[in-house]
Amino acid sequence: MLMPRGLCLLLIIGVMGCGSSAKAPKHPDRTQVKGTVTYKGTPVEGANVTLHPVQKGYGAFGTTDALGEFVLGTFDPKDGVVPGEYKVSITKLESGAATSTPAPGEPGYDPNPKEETPKSVLPEKYADFTKSGLTATIGSTPVDALNFALE
Repeated sequence: MLMPRGLCLLLIIGVMGCGSSAKAPKHPDRTQVKGTVTYKGTPVEGANVTLHPVQKGYGAFGTTDALGEFVLGTFDPKDGVVPGEYKVSITKLESGAATSTPAPGEPGYDPNPKEETPKSVLPEKYADFTKSGLTATIGSTPVDALNFALE
């Protein structure tokens, strides 16, 4: 018995799709973690929150929004944190005002302009997880309030 062409084509495509040898990597289980960053009582927008594992493992990262809120991710943004013990660093750099640079031949053109290093908005100690004094313990239960009140 002959199969109709459309059915045969669907069968071939289905078999080809099942034979793929590329498999997505298996990641460890993760826990959803949300929190806030405030500095002197004010929410900090645009701060980078990084969890550094105390033992071997995976770090996690998130960026605060206008309310100082963040959601952490390990392998993908906001995908959660592998349970464990962490030291924490929080950084926020000044965003420099955009300035127009004169083009070659224009008055004020500098062929070797000085690049200014952005300054930290938060005290420097928070940028170094070994000095920040900030820690986090993540278990298997979702965390909705991993809050950091910086002074």
